[in-house]
Amino acid sequence: MDSIIEIVFAFALVASLFSNFFGVPGNLLIAVDSFIYGLITNYSEYSFTFVLTLFAIFLLVEFLEYLLIVVSARKYGASKWGITGSIIGGIGGAISGAFVTPVLGAIIGSIIGVFAGATILEFIKSYNLKKSLLSGVGAFIGKIGGLSIKICGAVTMVIMIGYKIL
Repeated sequence: MDSIIEIVFAFALVASLFSNFFGVPGNLLIAVDSFIYGLITNYSEYSFTFVLTLFAIFLLVEFLEYLLIVVSARKYGASKWGITGSIIGGIGGAISGAFVTPVLGAIIGSIIGVFAGATILEFIKSYNLKKSLLSGVGAFIGKIGGLSIKICGAVTMVIMIGYKIL
């Protein structure tokens, strides 16, 4: 029975890790999976404090992802409208891209959505195409960096869990 639980938990961790590419908060899923595994095993493998640490990592990584998008977009001249557009566009792009091709479509859709959302809303506000395109480029660069941070956080969390369990 214990090996079945461990196999299911390992599968859930890997699925959660890759769900980051779908625009789903995979790091949150990793922390929740660990919490549930801890409950099932009465925290025999790791402590509740360890699970709280995973939740803290999740919050930090999410904060850093959005901060990087905002800072990068701002550096390239985006206003609040452009930043709002990048967030809305990223979410919408990930969802619509996932319908086209589950993994690759979600990644590409999210990245294109961030660029398009920032560019469109910035253009609506300023009617300046050059400024709008630069805002989109800044949001795009921030999204790439943010996704990198998110994946590094997920891999770190999975390694920490693997170290505790193995």
